[in-house]
Amino acid sequence: MVTYGQFVLKIEGKCNVYADVAELVKKDIILYEALNYAYVRKLLSFMDPFVLDAAFQDDKCSAVSSLLVLYTGGTIGMRPVNGTYDCVPNLFVQTLKNMPTFSDQEYEKVKERPYQKTSDQVFPDSTGLQNERFPVHLQPSQFTTFALPLTKDHRRIFYSVAEYSPLVDSSDMTQDDWVRIARDIGAYYDFFDGFVILHGTDTLAYTAAALSFMFENLGKPVILTGSQLPIFEFRSDGWGNFLGALLIAGGSQPIPEVTVFFHDNLFRGSRVVKCSSDQFHAFASPNFPALAVCGTEITFFPELVFRPPAIDRPFSVHTGLCRDVAILNMFPSVSTEHVAAFLAPPTKGVVLRTYGAGNVPASRKDLLELFRSASERGVLIINVTQCYRGGVKAVYSTGAVLNECGVIPGYDITTEAALTKLTYVLGKVESSDVATQRSMLSRSLRGEVTIGSSARLTESKLSLSDPSMLERKAISYLAHVFTEAQHRDMDTKTAIWARRLITSFACEAAASNDIAMLEDINEALGHLQLSDTEGCSTLHKAARHGHIQAVRFLLRHGVSVYTKDLWGLTPLDHAIQSPRASFELVMLLLHAGARLALSDFHVPRAVNAAAGAGDIKRLRLYRLAGCTLEEWDSEGRSAIHVAVANRHLETVRFLVSPCTLDLNHPRDLPENSLDVHKYLISGAGVHPSTRTSWQTTALDEARLRGFTEICELLESTLPLS
Repeated sequence: MVTYGQFVLKIEGKCNVYADVAELVKKDIILYEALNYAYVRKLLSFMDPFVLDAAFQDDKCSAVSSLLVLYTGGTIGMRPVNGTYDCVPNLFVQTLKNMPTFSDQEYEKVKERPYQKTSDQVFPDSTGLQNERFPVHLQPSQFTTFALPLTKDHRRIFYSVAEYSPLVDSSDMTQDDWVRIARDIGAYYDFFDGFVILHGTDTLAYTAAALSFMFENLGKPVILTGSQLPIFEFRSDGWGNFLGALLIAGGSQPIPEVTVFFHDNLFRGSRVVKCSSDQFHAFASPNFPALAVCGTEITFFPELVFRPPAIDRPFSVHTGLCRDVAILNMFPSVSTEHVAAFLAPPTKGVVLRTYGAGNVPASRKDLLELFRSASERGVLIINVTQCYRGGVKAVYSTGAVLNECGVIPGYDITTEAALTKLTYVLGKVESSDVATQRSMLSRSLRGEVTIGSSARLTESKLSLSDPSMLERKAISYLAHVFTEAQHRDMDTKTAIWARRLITSFACEAAASNDIAMLEDINEALGHLQLSDTEGCSTLHKAARHGHIQAVRFLLRHGVSVYTKDLWGLTPLDHAIQSPRASFELVMLLLHAGARLALSDFHVPRAVNAAAGAGDIKRLRLYRLAGCTLEEWDSEGRSAIHVAVANRHLETVRFLVSPCTLDLNHPRDLPENSLDVHKYLISGAGVHPSTRTSWQTTALDEARLRGFTEICELLESTLPLS
């Protein structure tokens, strides 16, 4: 196990663990940890940064996305072995290499570049999250990276496949496997734009529902898929399922939920059930419409996407699940002993599958007494229907009696979601009192259940009867046309103009800090996740113009901090590069889970541009956002070398001065005024002996140029030999 203070060094595809910095220095690896100096990251990436950079520089490429694919097992990668399908290790990845649809053979030539490579990549372990951040069983050396051919909208999607060992048949899936998958995604969450999980179909609905709850404050797409026939077979459904999942996860409209893509439909993960054992339409969402549908085009329904009331905390993984749960089916003449056994200790939660709209035999006083006594001693019982479609409603006396016994109505939740919701709620230590647990089970946590007025799923939140201003009438009309165009796949001039205008209004409102306009658009349309033709979302616009009020409003209404524009820049990039950049704005985005993408050269280029301009404020913001300021650009230089070359003495002084806070993890962000003050007067913690890819130090460059004052500063900061 890699522990705090250790380092993982990737050399020629192999990862080796070194005990401390001294051991690395002995091997001529320039990596230091002295006093308050930060860890060095040359470029924290699981993909070749030159390949990514080449994609960004390609005139034919409009945008770039990177995905992580977890191949856990299932039919999609099986081969016939002795007359039955079985998982064959390493076969899936090797076969993908020979499938042009999944591996652009022409683009492979980019890897044969003539220019200078950076040195081996260094992966520092994160404080306190050893198992989640870099799990021992899933190291970057196991990744095989592919590039899809350019999509219809000229997007380049890279995906890295990590194959589990051993591969798991979905019938063998347990809570431990859910935790493993969740931790793996948590480990690499900051370094990919989305995730695809290849999974067997038998328990896929359970895994999808479980992950929906385990991922808290999720802001990126996580799509599960599989197939009924192996992808290698001539008429397999695996081909379309896998490709569709990749295109949606890496596309221009990523849906920040756990979803299931199967047979051209993208369903919410906490709403699906397996409906067929042998048909290609193996999954359905009986009580909630699809979030996207694939035909000649991929049609998205953004008004259906679950958006939490506020995004004010970073993504996290909850792995504490309760195992003491069960599913109890009602059937005629069920015995008292049978029911009592299900409700007896150590059972803490039960999914009670009842008849029709939630009914049980009201004449069975023995059963009702069992339910009442179990509820009184703290057992959580959630009532769900045995029917394929519909939900629990206390419209009959036989159903109302369960409410009187303390049974919680499950409305239209699926059995799979009810069970996994119980495991999640009962596993929340901070919500260990029964009243809080019952409250959590009675409301929608991830869009898994329809309660009350939210039943109007497919209607636009349009209100034309009461607008008092022409502006509001125009917005409502455009929102109505916009929504109708999406549902009916309309491509009329009116629909096109509605899309353009409503997006322009929203982006302009964000850019001008017009909160009233944003409120009107959100009320009419139901969301504010809109982007202009350059891929800039409303949050990009507000951040770029430094509007803290608008940024806070957009975050509270579920706008994603992870959306990238056509240049691969996030709202956090825009906030730092803004002429009105502020510490408060960057902190607001960071606390909402925003992260810089350190997988290619655009951040090091921006950092070095700030160093070249002597812009200490911007360097400080990049340091706050997670840069060590020692990342190399494509020329193999970091900020200190650029600052020296431009003779910015004070910038060099800031870079080499100790940093008072460890900012390598979001939990280390300044939390109080004292921490903020300490950070604002501290340096960046860059080691003065940091080298370029050509092995020259900042002191070497200062001496070469005859910058005496910088030489004296650097010499005074070097540790004594």
